[in-house]
Amino acid sequence: MTRTHYYTPTTPPTSSAITFRQISSIPIIILLWTAAVPFSPTAWLIGNIEGASLIDRFVAAIILLCALYFQFKLSGLSHPVAVALSNPIAQGSDSYVSNGRMGGSRAKRDAEEKAEVVFYYHPGSYWTYVVTEVGLLVIAEFGRMEYLRRAIVLCVVAGLWAVGWMITPRSTKMWAWEHIKAFWFFIVLDLVREIGFGGGRHRRRR
Repeated sequence: MTRTHYYTPTTPPTSSAITFRQISSIPIIILLWTAAVPFSPTAWLIGNIEGASLIDRFVAAIILLCALYFQFKLSGLSHPVAVALSNPIAQGSDSYVSNGRMGGSRAKRDAEEKAEVVFYYHPGSYWTYVVTEVGLLVIAEFGRMEYLRRAIVLCVVAGLWAVGWMITPRSTKMWAWEHIKAFWFFIVLDLVREIGFGGGRHRRRR
């Protein structure tokens, strides 16, 4: 059975409105950063078991920095976007909704039709999303409840990734992937140095 999704066409924001949104996203990015740090998503989800901190060393900074980028990217969005599952990993879905119809390239429309649409993100509801997000982040930052902070940060970051990944062009993803590989190379090199020097000190003590 094909699931039908309904959405209401909205008037795209003006260029001045988008500029204001982009400027106002900067303090939100700062708030997200301060509320999230220290950020250890793997350890938060599976506990402080062996290897969790090592995984976080590779992925935590990347996940958070990408979420900050998606926060700014969303502020400049001018058309509704369908957030769907089963999309190709490297494909930047710039499929948009206009007058009740899906736009974008034919390949992207076909991929969207075959995917399971979760929801439609409407720029017209941008301030509703932002006020909700800011309220949650304020609670996370000043609530003095660590587990609540972790839950809120994980939900906010997951939401930013869900929409941000769909609106990021494939070229940007490939550019980021090349830099991530370089980042991981230096992490591995640092780990090798730590193991080597640590082992040397241990042998000298023995």
